[in-house]
Amino acid sequence: MISQDGHIAVESHLSPKERKKEILSRMRERVLLLDGGMGSLLQIRGLKAGQAPEQFMLEHPEKVEQVHSAYVEAGADMVLTNTFGASPLKLRDHGLENRTEEINRLAIRTARKAAKGRALVLADIGPSGQFLKPIGSLNFDSAFASFEKQVEAIVKERPDAIIMETISDLREARAIAMAVRKHFDGLFIAQMTFTEDGTTVTGTDPLSALCVLESLGIDVFGANCSVGPEQLLPVIETLGKRTGIPISVEPNAGMPELVGGETCYPTTPERFAGICTAFVSAGANIIGGCCGTTPEFIKVLKNALNGLKPVSREEPLTSRLAGRFMTMEVADHLPVKIIGERINPTARKKFSLELKEGVLTSVRKEAVRQEKAGASILDINVGAIGVNEPELMRRAVNLVQECSRLPLSLDSSDEAAIEAGLKEVAGKCLINSVNGEKQKLDAVLPLVKEYGAAVLGLTLDGEGIPDTVEKRIEIASRIIEATDGYSIPRKDVYIDPLCLTVSTLQDQAINSLKAVEEIKKRFGVRTVLGLSNISFGMPERSVINRVFLSMALQSGLDVPIVNPLNSELMREIRASDLLLGKDRGGKIYIMKAAERADRDSDKKPAPHKPKISSKSPGDVLFEDVVDGDRENILGHLDAVLAAGELPQSINEKHLIPALLEVGRRFDKKEFYLPQVILAAEAMKLAFEKIKPLIPKENPAFVRGKVILATVKGDVHDIGKNIVSAILETHGYQVTDLGKNVESEEIVKRTLEEDADLLGLSALMTTTMTEMEMVVKQLKKKGARAGIIIGGAVTTRAFAESIGADGYAQDAMSAVPEVNKIIEKVRRA
Repeated sequence: MISQDGHIAVESHLSPKERKKEILSRMRERVLLLDGGMGSLLQIRGLKAGQAPEQFMLEHPEKVEQVHSAYVEAGADMVLTNTFGASPLKLRDHGLENRTEEINRLAIRTARKAAKGRALVLADIGPSGQFLKPIGSLNFDSAFASFEKQVEAIVKERPDAIIMETISDLREARAIAMAVRKHFDGLFIAQMTFTEDGTTVTGTDPLSALCVLESLGIDVFGANCSVGPEQLLPVIETLGKRTGIPISVEPNAGMPELVGGETCYPTTPERFAGICTAFVSAGANIIGGCCGTTPEFIKVLKNALNGLKPVSREEPLTSRLAGRFMTMEVADHLPVKIIGERINPTARKKFSLELKEGVLTSVRKEAVRQEKAGASILDINVGAIGVNEPELMRRAVNLVQECSRLPLSLDSSDEAAIEAGLKEVAGKCLINSVNGEKQKLDAVLPLVKEYGAAVLGLTLDGEGIPDTVEKRIEIASRIIEATDGYSIPRKDVYIDPLCLTVSTLQDQAINSLKAVEEIKKRFGVRTVLGLSNISFGMPERSVINRVFLSMALQSGLDVPIVNPLNSELMREIRASDLLLGKDRGGKIYIMKAAERADRDSDKKPAPHKPKISSKSPGDVLFEDVVDGDRENILGHLDAVLAAGELPQSINEKHLIPALLEVGRRFDKKEFYLPQVILAAEAMKLAFEKIKPLIPKENPAFVRGKVILATVKGDVHDIGKNIVSAILETHGYQVTDLGKNVESEEIVKRTLEEDADLLGLSALMTTTMTEMEMVVKQLKKKGARAGIIIGGAVTTRAFAESIGADGYAQDAMSAVPEVNKIIEKVRRA
């Protein structure tokens, strides 16, 4: 790969792996330049509103080539193929899923023809247009199969690299990354899309996304779309401080505005380029443009970046696990992290019986209690005798992720159960566990690698638990040799040298501690110990556990497996962090001490105050909705009905207020889209049960008739579907007309249904004008319905300009807006 007139020239004989090495080398020398927007330039060349760019390319490949050529001439080092929507699931919206291979291969050939060896060709993968469960209805296997088919087509044309972009769902990102790495060992760039608050619309922060995707073997991580360069700068600054891999960024030219029927972006090429130079000092290695940017933007940006060199960054040695919403970090200088052990039926008869009956009530309860008590990771073991463990693991993983933000540890001796859980995990988890037996290592480590997990290795083999430090070191070495063979980073390897009870093997306690110290020193991995065995058969077990834990932490133990509900043991950990210098300034110790003092104070009621009663059935029902507890809500609803409360009162006093609380937490960024969806589903279950019991003349039965539709030319309906679910749970009768609906059909159905309100959705600036057409036609027909609009590109100002009655920024804000509009309609 050589420089030619300021461009990167591609040596076609190199393998994908060799090309990756060359490109990464070039990134260390200078910032590479991506191209800019595609859709708006195709519209100038004849792309119709609502038409798939991939379909347009089939008819006019020369016009797509013109766009690529313009960016190459502007100085782009990399051009993205016209395959953003070329996965079978996305192409299905346009009846093109059977042409997946043809479209992807044609797009790469078209881009290569335009590049003429002067720019790299990056095969582009965008979102499927659907959310995976629990936010949407798409399952992991279906998503993976769709993206795998696209990747299989892509690799046949040997692009220089693959890039995924504009992904907001972390589970979808996992599916894409796994499909790419299964078939392509070349350069892979992964980009997520973040909102103004620095998270994706599903609530994932940049560090958690980075943690998950790094573990799946990406080469470059970054952000694109959604917002302008000013809003993405904090995201890139965060990434630059937390990773050593290259960083990419493609901002929009600001947020789009509709002026005189035309889509306009507020940022000029000069301002865009000026802000983008700050990305370099923040750590970016690749910079380009997304929506609203043109070849002129790239030309100005190239001049602005001339002479700027990427910042050299070190790869942190921190070990990380992640959930959808947060990352847990393990390092010698950080406070100790704790694996909560209580989701485990071993020696717990009641829990085992629940699992046999398919009931997961204790799973939810223990997850919530352990997180509240201070656990860092939640271990999930559902291996009771006589159960379908893979199915229970799948359900348990989903349930725990619904009620907890913490990373997970999947604890099973059944590889099928582990894989079932891995498919449902939204983050990066720990697999617990392997041992020194080759058969076990060969069965589990491929799953660790494929799904991007960390792994816990036990120092035992077919001969049992060794009684010497040396033998434990030998088994640990065997495990680490195997993980090295699968290219699993050592920071993702945790070793448990095991501790045996001092009641029968007293000298083994010190051997476990010596093994912890030696394993860390020799192999540079993280260490784990389960403490419950050490005191078995002895009196005052809690004293032994606490002292042994303190000794283990001083020996370098990273992650103890404990019962976090043991408050004395948790205090021991906080004190150790303070004394070992891991809790800088004693902030955590002081905070926890203050919380304990507050709790103790609350436990001492004043003499004149009566004893506080337990929660009422209505309070429990309220919490079920807020928590999205679909497993228990109907049983608790029966209790409220049995107590004599009227159905309409239940709806008004417990169910609706619970959703309002969900909305409050959503507004404050305490909840994100997954929690909103789960709360709506729980509420819907309860409402459907009481609905037949509510007199039809009662206002709570139907609060209003609502028509929803995504306008003509727009095939996006995720947001609309969420609004529909939320409105139904608030008692509205919703008719959803779907997506890409003709204006005449929308008006016709609104009149036929005598609807109180019409809700219109559009995600693209090119289809916003269709909203105005619908509003004019509806008003011309004299319909009484109010009109509300929503969608990523819409604003309240736009709603007012086209004569709509209201605007919803998101699903939760739609509810009060709909209430207000319908009240106004009925008063008129």
